Amino acid sequence: MCAAKYLSSPLTRHEANPIITPEDMPFPCYSVFNAGATMYDGKVLLLLRVEDFAMNSDFFVATSSDGVNFEVSSEPIDYPLCETEERFGASHRFDMRITRIDDRYYVCHAAWLGKHGCCIGMAWTKDFVQFTPLDRISVPSNRNAVLFPEKIGGLYARLERPLVGSGRSGMGIWISYSPDLEFWGKAMPLNMPNTYWSSAKSGAGAIPIKTDQGWLEIYHACSTNCSTLNYHLGAMLLDLEDPSKVIAAPKHFILAPQADYECVGQVPNVVFTSGAVEMPDGTLNVYYGGADTRMCLAQTTVAKLVDFCLANGE
Repeated sequence: MCAAKYLSSPLTRHEANPIITPEDMPFPCYSVFNAGATMYDGKVLLLLRVEDFAMNSDFFVATSSDGVNFEVSSEPIDYPLCETEERFGASHRFDMRITRIDDRYYVCHAAWLGKHGCCIGMAWTKDFVQFTPLDRISVPSNRNAVLFPEKIGGLYARLERPLVGSGRSGMGIWISYSPDLEFWGKAMPLNMPNTYWSSAKSGAGAIPIKTDQGWLEIYHACSTNCSTLNYHLGAMLLDLEDPSKVIAAPKHFILAPQADYECVGQVPNVVFTSGAVEMPDGTLNVYYGGADTRMCLAQTTVAKLVDFCLANGE
């Protein structure tokens, strides 16, 4: 037998899981999950996806000094529609990512445009109170946009998941580039490993973390298992100068839905990350949604994930 079959995960679930549930919120709601994450003003800041009992979504700010215990705003952020959303009537926005570049925080999310499908929405803020939208930055159908934290080769870069067909070939992670955050091109698919747990689709999750060995990316992927899509988390390293090149992408996932709070809920058997934050003590907090219902936390270090990728990547 191959010893690799007995690899342990570099992630450890936090004992306080789930860290934010609908019952913890300062108002009635149906679900809270898939939050963007960043450090802001010395605290961990989450932009929570919150659904009411009509399943309408809003974004709420939550902050924490220790990264575990959060205070949640009682009011959603005032987040304006971009031109594309106004023109085609965005009915649903979800799954924020947050990237800091210089003194701005750029947020990316998915915007549902009814019969037109999904497109990428994007805005910037300096205080998480006032947001300035960027218009017309993707065609449908596209989602899971994750902006790199610095320019690469003089261009902004983002990971994304265009839906251009059926099956895995049309539902993987791509990269594209922009000189100005408005016009995007040079699109290229990433050469992801062929695994059972990622056979249905995969998408970028956390903001890429720059390391000496490459860009560390934590992503989600899922497979069809009987009547459900089982979401897992994976990790990979991308080339620093050309992140369309995958340096190391283990065939082994780093987190699978196993706990009851990950398996029972609005969408069963889901672990889905939209953000990770490196804490002052070096701990990497990976925030993820459990069963599309509640917020959870798993911890590791950047060094452990890099070692995992290099030791097991193909």
